Amino acid sequence: MPVPERFCVGSDFCQELAGAADTTFRRVYGGWPAERIVSHGATVSLLADMSPLTYGHLLLVSNRHYVSFGEVVAECADAVTDALGEILPQYKSSFGEPVIMEHGSTKWMNGSACITHAHLHLLPLRLAQVHAVMKRDGLTSARIDGITGLRRLGVAGLPYFYCGDADSHRVYGVAQATPRQYLRSVAGRLLGIDDPEWDYAVVVRKHLLSATMEETACWFVPLP
Repeated sequence: MPVPERFCVGSDFCQELAGAADTTFRRVYGGWPAERIVSHGATVSLLADMSPLTYGHLLLVSNRHYVSFGEVVAECADAVTDALGEILPQYKSSFGEPVIMEHGSTKWMNGSACITHAHLHLLPLRLAQVHAVMKRDGLTSARIDGITGLRRLGVAGLPYFYCGDADSHRVYGVAQATPRQYLRSVAGRLLGIDDPEWDYAVVVRKHLLSATMEETACWFVPLP
């Protein structure tokens, strides 16, 4: 597998996509399965979440090293929309209608966002329920026309939360005080996962990753 442009030694995703032998995933899973990549394209790749919150928890990851999909769509908007166009129908058939969630980080946040490499979460949840939880938490949102609407935030280097589905897209402002792994905590609450078991470092649900990989093994997802 070719090394992605703008490869970053400090990012687990960069290490995996570059085909490194020693990665966090391989250490956690002990070589079975050998990898979690569902489909690999020139611009983006589709992976199972290493610590899935539920069956069907997937990640769309940029191959080049960006810290938000706002940065990705600023340079590769067509690739992102084309990739989602390939993924979402198959996702819906296997797992149900997904919500897409992202914590868009910036280069200046010094890791406080807990994001070092841009990735979108795909989860079988309802956007209205996600929005209701975030609204109760005091976050305010604005509608955008689509995921490409994140471009201006990426260009400006602004942090954000993005939540969307096939029909609606919302972006939320982010303060420095936002808890780490906040979106995982939102999903965890909706899935009935006790705090802090939504934390990827606390519980690794290997059986859910295996089941998700088995389901997606028959997918045909040509990614750009």
